[in-house]
Amino acid sequence: MKSAAYALTGFAIGVFASFCVMNFTRSLPPGTPVISNPESITVFLHPWGGYEAATTKAVHIPAENQEQIFRRLAPEAFYGRVHESITPLVAEAVVTHRDKTETRVFVREGGHNPAIVSVDGVNYFYAKNESDVFAGANELIRMVAEIAHKQQIQSKIE
Repeated sequence: MKSAAYALTGFAIGVFASFCVMNFTRSLPPGTPVISNPESITVFLHPWGGYEAATTKAVHIPAENQEQIFRRLAPEAFYGRVHESITPLVAEAVVTHRDKTETRVFVREGGHNPAIVSVDGVNYFYAKNESDVFAGANELIRMVAEIAHKQQIQSKIE
C-alpha cells in the first residue's frame, strides 16, 4: 500500500511539473521574425476609421522608396495579440525576396508608435522603432498613398 501511495504521489508531481512547463513555455513570447531584404514590395491599403483607402489597387513600391517602406514593416519588439477595434488592419504588404520567396506582412495601426506588424496574423510585433519614425502605420499609409498618386499621374501621361 505504501508503494502505491509513493507511485501516486510521484505521478501527481510529474503531471504538475509537466503542466507548469507547458504553461511557462506557452506564455513566452515567440521569437521575432526576421524578414530578409526585399527585391520588391507590394502594398495593399485597407479602409479604416471610416475612411476609404487612398487606392483600391495594390501598389508596387519603386526601388528608391523600398528602404523607407521596409523600415516600417520589419518586426522588432513583441507586441502580443491584437483587438480588431483597437488596432485595425490598415495594410497588407507582400515582400518578395531575391530567392523569389514571399513574406506577407499584416500592418495594424499603433497610434504614435511604430506600426504593429505580423507575418502570421496571430503574433504581432512593433516594427522598427527608429528616431525618425513617429507613427509608423500612418507614415506607411501616407507614403504608399503618395506613391500610388504619382503612379496614377504617370500612367495618365503615358
